[in-house]
Amino acid sequence: MSVLTKLFVVLLVVTSLLLSASVVVFVNQVENHRATAMASKTALAAQVKAVTELNKTIIEHQQAYAALQGEMSNRVGTLERKLVDKDGVIQKGEVAIAQLEKDSQLLKASLKGMTDTLAASQKESAGLQEASLAIRNKYDETLKKYGEVNTEITNLINQKAQLEKERNYTAEQLVEVKAALAATHQKGGNAPDSTGPGAEAAPGPINGVVRSVDVIGGKKYATISVGSSDNVKKGMKFNVVNTHTGEFLGFLTVDSVQPNEAIGQVEGKVDKIQKDVEVKTQL
Repeated sequence: MSVLTKLFVVLLVVTSLLLSASVVVFVNQVENHRATAMASKTALAAQVKAVTELNKTIIEHQQAYAALQGEMSNRVGTLERKLVDKDGVIQKGEVAIAQLEKDSQLLKASLKGMTDTLAASQKESAGLQEASLAIRNKYDETLKKYGEVNTEITNLINQKAQLEKERNYTAEQLVEVKAALAATHQKGGNAPDSTGPGAEAAPGPINGVVRSVDVIGGKKYATISVGSSDNVKKGMKFNVVNTHTGEFLGFLTVDSVQPNEAIGQVEGKVDKIQKDVEVKTQL
């Protein structure tokens, strides 16, 4: 074998070894690239899923925010209408009170004239006794009417005071709703979590006492010592009980609610429902 042939054989062997090593390295690198590509694809899919979920959450929050805005706007409108209605009733009550006071003044003047006439007629002869009796009867009728007018004035004044209480409470509610709406705008529309710490808990038994009683329009009303801060709602019904004797006196149905007191009409043994008797939602 010639030197050239040996050299060729050696080169062939070396080339074969280099080719084998290159193929092994290439195969290893292909597997590594494939694994890297799969990992990248998996990560990309996870990121796409996360972006999809995030978009869904954003849409849900936007819908909740829009619903909350609509609800608060409706509530603001309702409270504003209530304020307008109560203002109208109060104005009518004030007009009626002014007219009754005017009538009362006229009756006072009439009573004075009749009193003077009665006194004068009593000094006259016996022949004027019949006229004196007629004047006395007219005087008694006028006096009775005067008492009725005064009673009606008192009832209207009580009704006006009650309406003003309700109006003030409605105004406070309107301020609170507007403040909540403004706070929602400032937060950028994140709807409040109805299951979070601010969620309202179901009210339990509510107990209180009667602070005062009033007769308005011929019906008896009582002011009790619990209000909206104690979860009292309009329309809620309380049992009225005399705790000293254990006697059940009747019911109180709430008409208006303020933070620390409520007012409602009483029924049952209304003559026995007085200050300091107890009211309970559950016996």
